Amino acid sequence: MKKLLLTIAPAILLLASCKTSDLKEPEYRDIRDIRIINVGLLKTTAGLNLVYYNPNSFTVQINDASGDVYIDNIHMGRFNLDDKVQVSKRKEFVIPAIIKLDNLSALTNHKDIWNKKEAKIRIEGLARVKKSGFTKEVPIKYEGMQNIEKLKEMIPN
Repeated sequence: MKKLLLTIAPAILLLASCKTSDLKEPEYRDIRDIRIINVGLLKTTAGLNLVYYNPNSFTVQINDASGDVYIDNIHMGRFNLDDKVQVSKRKEFVIPAIIKLDNLSALTNHKDIWNKKEAKIRIEGLARVKKSGFTKEVPIKYEGMQNIEKLKEMIPN
């Protein structure tokens, strides 16, 4: 019994030190390196790098992430993490994302989006985060006004 307690004690301490109340959300910084990967009839696949800052005092690894992207409350497509990401404490990190853009939605709302410099971007999804061998799913939520000049590169003309 004593051996079992000694084995699980570090895990209990780790979980206690990772209280969600101490967890600060990453801060969005920028979108970089937008590139078209494939243009299809119904979907366009694009890659981009999302730059964030980790304000927390610990390092984690993002193993998986996916969700939906909205521009001015119009569903534009889904995103997936392209690769695992190591997130260092109190540093910027880059999330290489793949977005599958719904061409029908983009074409239908093309003029509304094309005529704006800024729009409300909303991202909703889930990420699987790993720290010291423990994995936890955390929600991804972002909403804010953003310059959308860089995102227009993904919308078919």
